[in-house]
This record gives sequence, structure tokens and C-alpha cells, in this order.
Amino acid sequence: MSRKFLVILALCHFVAFASAAQSPTKTYMILARGQGAGSTAFAASLGSSVIAQYDEIGIVVAQSSDPSFAAQVAALPDVGQVAEDHELQWIFPNETVGQADEVIDDSAVPAPGASTLPPANAESFSAVQWNLHQIHSDQTAANGDRGNGLVRARVAVLDTGIVASHIDIAANLNLALSTSFVPTEPSFIFPSNGAFSHATHVSGIVAAPINGIGTQGVAPDAELVAVKVLKDSGSGSFASVIAGIEYASGPTVHADVINMSLGATFDRTNAGGGGDGPLIAALNRAVNHAEARGTLVVSAAGNDGVDLNGRLFAVPAQSGSGMAVSATGPIGFGLFGFNPPAVFDRLASYSNFGQSVVNVAAPGGDSVFTPTSSVCHVGPITNACFVFDFVLSPGGKLGTSNRYFFATGTSMATPHVSGLAALIVGKFGHMKPSQLRTLIEQSADDVLKPGADPQSGRGRINALAALQ
Repeated sequence: MSRKFLVILALCHFVAFASAAQSPTKTYMILARGQGAGSTAFAASLGSSVIAQYDEIGIVVAQSSDPSFAAQVAALPDVGQVAEDHELQWIFPNETVGQADEVIDDSAVPAPGASTLPPANAESFSAVQWNLHQIHSDQTAANGDRGNGLVRARVAVLDTGIVASHIDIAANLNLALSTSFVPTEPSFIFPSNGAFSHATHVSGIVAAPINGIGTQGVAPDAELVAVKVLKDSGSGSFASVIAGIEYASGPTVHADVINMSLGATFDRTNAGGGGDGPLIAALNRAVNHAEARGTLVVSAAGNDGVDLNGRLFAVPAQSGSGMAVSATGPIGFGLFGFNPPAVFDRLASYSNFGQSVVNVAAPGGDSVFTPTSSVCHVGPITNACFVFDFVLSPGGKLGTSNRYFFATGTSMATPHVSGLAALIVGKFGHMKPSQLRTLIEQSADDVLKPGADPQSGRGRINALAALQ
């Protein structure tokens, strides 16, 4: 029985910018006063300091070691705001993760061209996937709705590196389109060293394939594109996240959905985010631009257990016109299954909430069942009973051994919504983000307070109802 757990702590005239040799090079986010064609024309005067330019959203990213760079750029007539970019911890630090002892070797994958594939809900660990049962995506998979019907839905997962060769990821991962925007970690592939990969876990919830092994995703035939915007440690810059959003929603990928199981929390009373106001504004522009291009942006509400209508606010959950997802978590699934006194539709103990913030809720798991010493057996897995209230998904690999991890967090809730969006697109075709959002919200089960509420928004998602 595994008891190993860890906490996851997911730009003026060029000649004017001579730099002092001893000053460190810094990255700056520059927001033009306007957006659209010609809005960042001033970038031409910044020469080689420019490392990225997004004319459509009026943003330029530049690097300089000149201490006066920001002040000189801010004085340009077409520049609205300038801020130094920096790294934040975007993977919520209180997500709890535990490795399942059970592993699956590469040799277990069905041979290419196998005449028959296993039916839905017959994976090795299907008995443990209470989360699919809770949103009825086990039923949609059994009905043949798997994210690849009228069209094949494409979900871009903006996160850490992914274990591209994992037996429950590889079949649906578009390697050609996957990429990294982390300068110090240019490969999007997470090493097969046995460690936990946040992006792999999130991607498996979206679209782990039906292959008779491991787990299955909400949309098991949807296509995944891994867009690395964070270091494997979970830290990253605003510039990298914005670059990922622009890429995933742009003409090369044009994803139906962007999943961002990541976030950072700021204090409204601290200068709009401690001086990070321009960075937050730039992220708003990127999210709105993605939605205008036809990509639904789905983000995690966060794990601070706070009301986001209060002093604190979170990005990208509250960025632009995207969707924010809170988490539900069961108590007692390992011991009682789907029978009372087990409960499922309750706000997870860690989940952020907010009346004007949360659109919908989805399974994120929880760890409040007691006693923690109780041992349960569900399907082929034996573990502490409270662990079965977590969400199980692919999470790592060691050599040829594919590993699965139990995890909790709004990071786990968010890909359920992205997977549902993929199911809708697969069945009905590509559509505007506003249409996708409406279908997801209007089909949700009103499980907490009557009507829209701060904890679950319009309710806990229901895949079967959304596809009617």
C-alpha cells in the first residue's frame, strides 16, 4: 500500500538603451495604448531588445540590462504601461498528490491495428474513477460520444512538461504541434524519471484513451496539444503564459479549448497586485484575444479556500472572458462507493469560490475522510481509504513503467470542463466560445444552493445532459 505523498508546491530610440555591463538582464512587459494593427509600431525602435511582439493585443516583450529602460520606454507616446516580468509559482502549492503502487508496462498497450478495442469503462482502474461517474462522462463514452465525432476536438493544455510516451497519453497527443515557451526548459517533454508531471495528470483527465488499460479521460478520443508555459517545478513568467495562449489560439493550433490548471493570487489592496497590474492587464488581453479567435479558455479557480469577490483575486481564473472552475470533492467513496453515507456534490475543502467568478464546478477530489489509517480496496488498488476521494490519472513514467497518481485540486476539476467542451465540439462541431460556455452552464446540475451560487456557479457539470 502506498503511503507516499507530496505537496505540489501546473521596449524610443535604440541608442538610448545602452546597458551597464554589471546590471542583470530583465524582461519587461510593454502594453501599447491601443490594440490591433500598428499598435506596437514603437517596437521597431527597440531593436534587438524585443523578444516577442503581439500586435493584435498591443503587447511587446523586451529584455534589457539598462536600469533606466522601463522609464524610457514608458515615456514613448504609444506606450500605455510597462512592468518588469518575473516568475511566479503558478501550480497551486497545496495540491496533494500520491502515487498509486500499481504500474502498467509499455508492453500492455494494444498492438497497432488491433481488430477490436475494449469497450468504455473497462480500463484497469475504471472502478476508481468516481469522477467520470459523477459527471456522467462514463455514460457518454459508452454512448460513443468521445470527442471525435462530427469533428475531432482539440484541447491545448498550457502547463508544465508532459510525459509524451505515457501509455495513456501518447495515442492522443499531437507531437508536431506540442512545444515549449520556457526559455530555460525548451523541451515540452517531461523526463521519464518516475516523478509527478502535473501536465500529464491534467491531460489524462481530459483525454486518456480507451485502450483497456489505466484510466480513461472525459473525452477519450479528443486531441491533445501540450504547450509548456511553466517549468516542471510549476513556476513561470507572464510572458511564457501569454505566449502559450497566443500560440494555442492562433492559426497554427487553433485549439477549441485552452486548459489552464494554473493560477496566481493577488491582493486588491496592494497596488492592484503589488505592482503587477500591467502584467495582469496583459494576461486579460491575451485571454480575450483567444476567445475572440474562437478558443474557449478554461481556468482553475484556485486552492486557497477564499472568496474571490473579496480582497483577493486570482488569474487567469478572473482574466478576461474565460471560464473559472471550482472543485467538488467526495467524502467516503473508498469505503462506501456511491452509496450513503458517502457524499459527492460538496465544495472541496480547499476550493476558491465567488459569486461573479465561478462558472461551474467539477470533480477535483478532497482529503478530509477520516480516519486516515483506514485501508480500502477498490478495483485492483489497495490504499488508504481517504486516497480514493482523490482523482486518479496518468502522472509519470519510470523507464517502461507507466505510473498513475491520485491528486486533488481545482487543477483536477478544470480538465473535466475542458473535456466536456471537447465532447460538445466532437458531437456538434466547432462553435463560438460563448456557445460552448452556454451549453456547459445550462446543462449543469444545480447541486448546491438553488440557482447560481458562489461555490458552484451554475452547477456541477453534466456531460450526458450537455450532449442531448
